Amino acid sequence: MVRVGFRFTQTLTEDGLAEDSDLKDMIYVNGAGRDSSKRCLPGTRERILSEIETWIYSTGKDVDRVFWLSGTAGKGKSAIAHTIAHRFHERGGAGAFFCFDRTREAEQRHEKIFATIARDLADHDPIIWRALTSAVRENNELRHTKDIMRQWKELILGPVEAALKVVESPVLIVIDAMDESGEARSREQILRVLAGKLDIFSSEQTHLPQNIRVLVTSRPLDDIHQSLHGALHFRHISMDDGVYISTESSEDDIQRYISTRLENLQNFDDGHFKRLAVKSDGLFEWARLACEYIRGTGKVGLDPNERFEAVVEGTSAKGTRLLDNMYRRILEEIMPEDEREEGIAVFRSVMGQILASLEPLSITALKAMRHHFPHDNRYDVEKVIRTLSSLVTGSAYSPIRPLHASFYDFLTEKSRSNTFFVDSSLVQGNLAFASLGVMKDDLRFNICSLENSYLPNSAVAGLEKRVERSISSQLSYSCRFWGSHVCATSIEPSLAEQVRAFLDGERLLFWLEAVSLLKTVSGSVVTLECVAKWLMVRC
Repeated sequence: MVRVGFRFTQTLTEDGLAEDSDLKDMIYVNGAGRDSSKRCLPGTRERILSEIETWIYSTGKDVDRVFWLSGTAGKGKSAIAHTIAHRFHERGGAGAFFCFDRTREAEQRHEKIFATIARDLADHDPIIWRALTSAVRENNELRHTKDIMRQWKELILGPVEAALKVVESPVLIVIDAMDESGEARSREQILRVLAGKLDIFSSEQTHLPQNIRVLVTSRPLDDIHQSLHGALHFRHISMDDGVYISTESSEDDIQRYISTRLENLQNFDDGHFKRLAVKSDGLFEWARLACEYIRGTGKVGLDPNERFEAVVEGTSAKGTRLLDNMYRRILEEIMPEDEREEGIAVFRSVMGQILASLEPLSITALKAMRHHFPHDNRYDVEKVIRTLSSLVTGSAYSPIRPLHASFYDFLTEKSRSNTFFVDSSLVQGNLAFASLGVMKDDLRFNICSLENSYLPNSAVAGLEKRVERSISSQLSYSCRFWGSHVCATSIEPSLAEQVRAFLDGERLLFWLEAVSLLKTVSGSVVTLECVAKWLMVRC
């Protein structure tokens, strides 16, 4: 039996108050949900998708509650996760999708994971919604707790068990890219929860509710393996061992994908697609990159057939080395050898800014920040990003980030990228200067033009829209992260002078107003403590 899906926006109580405000006040991560554009190509990965769906809808007390799908970078784990979540949603199931992203570690997603999942589950199930609303009303602290155990027990287990009393349909939670949560300690408590170890002082395991299904995807990291293996009602499938996804099946899926990407090229047939699929070593990301390279849209030089031959004959590497070779091939074409010295300097500067930023910024915001760089401010960010269209995603108004985590790994590991290595730590000083410069130019008194200074922010109608209009993304970023960049910078007397000028003037008060409007006042305390220590050590 499948529960019919619901979506709640507002329900009125007897006294006319809107109950949905109880949940809107909870901590929540935006942009971590499912993305229909990231699903598997129809007809591919059918065996593993069928296996996971069979598991989700299996009944009985002994059914596994947690399913870990592991695999090396580029195998298509996230596509499977998004496909499963989409199919479950289409069938009207009560589910939630949560994706980690290494480019957004500053959001501390691991501290908000189960609160976010709880809100998403409540949006699609009336029983869970009522139980969650009741829980946060009875204990206001639950809205903002970063205690992972409490989030799980009181925001998820309680409401889900309430729903279980009425309907036994599965409740699906998909956690994608667990390995991108940050360092191992960032996911330690999450993994304890999934292993059923709900008491932080005990290793004793507890059975999760029998209708809970948690699908986790990640690279095969040791800490995840050690935490989950041996847990009650746990299942693990590796995309690397060839059992559920054989070499032949993987090649067929990738050949289907390649044929759709190159179908409009002249003189290409199934033989070409087959050779590329065999070359891919089961890596969908390599296949995507190879197709982009072969198409070579708008690029001079080799024609598609010559590019094809260069790709299939270029190397016999496998796995990560195969991906690295493709990244290197694309970057070498972007930066020809006779122009490489200057091109590398520009590339490292722009990519360094992108990788060192604590959250992704649009081209518009990146340019605004770079205007305040004391060095390298002449480089054209938009032009560089345009040449990297097959490697990064984003636009003038949407965040720029590497299209795949493996590109991030490639650039930041010198042994892999060599000439193209990007040391993002070298950009920290520029970002510190830029953040202070943006705040100097853009902060002002009563930045949102509020008519009454006596009302709390929560009482100002339409405040979120005012904040969005009045505080640009580069100013928002600078207000929240300037301290982090300052504290990550080595001794710099001129930077210390700018920090002192900021702290001694009226801009400090303007900044406090801005962080209040941005709802990050608690972070401002940490920022000031960090900067104070930095000044004492370096001055």
